[in-house]
Amino acid sequence: MKQTIQVLLCWAVTFLCLPLGNAQTLTRISVSKDTLPTGAKTYVANVKVAGFKKIIGASFAVAWDSAVIEFDSIGNFGLPLSKDDHFGYLNTKNGVLRFLWQESFSGLTLKDNTTLFSIYYKIIGKPGSKSPISFVNIATSPTLEKEIIDTTFATVNTEYQDGLVLIKSLTSPSVFANDPNKFRINKAYPNPFNTQLTMEFSLSEAGPVGIEVVDVLGRVVHTEQRSFLAGKQELLLPKSVFPSPGNYYVRMYQGTSFTLQPVILLQ
Repeated sequence: MKQTIQVLLCWAVTFLCLPLGNAQTLTRISVSKDTLPTGAKTYVANVKVAGFKKIIGASFAVAWDSAVIEFDSIGNFGLPLSKDDHFGYLNTKNGVLRFLWQESFSGLTLKDNTTLFSIYYKIIGKPGSKSPISFVNIATSPTLEKEIIDTTFATVNTEYQDGLVLIKSLTSPSVFANDPNKFRINKAYPNPFNTQLTMEFSLSEAGPVGIEVVDVLGRVVHTEQRSFLAGKQELLLPKSVFPSPGNYYVRMYQGTSFTLQPVILLQ
């Protein structure tokens, strides 16, 4: 009996001496707002975190309009996650994915803007349609609450930033060229892609060509310049020039002529 009490006392002292964690830090869980070109077949929603410090547990559900986007798969894990153990797929046909993760008492910390996991969708909606991508509670059995827990076993103050995916109307071209007789992209494949993207294009004049990779927020994430001969040419872009899975535009220009191609990196 004395030994049992001593063990309990030691446990209590250890618990009380645990660090206070990040009780005053705001944790953010977010999905971006994206616009897809007409004809896009797939979409990648990256669930990202910020202020994710000494976290031992997380739970929430992600909901979307199942008439616009259809669940395909998950991946690109920022934590040691299992597709079978940490996700619930029962209602994905109705637009709901469950997420529940627990870690040891030591807790895990992730850098800001880390992708917690990515959800891969098929586009089934018509041009002009849109779907929110929301973080929700589930009130029906089995219930699931939006909750982030740190090493103090307390619920962390968390901001959930919902996303949105909009499919452009038919009036918005999927590929744009301001002077197609001088410079135009003929084909980009495979699109979506996993490891490497091939761009076939035509130039009326030989010379240097500027190349930019632009994200959906308009930020240039990669830039380079190469020289090409006139005529039909080919450009290979490896996965490494794209920061993370998602939707991008490849902009190529020569002088005042430019062309813009939407592309999607899967994983």
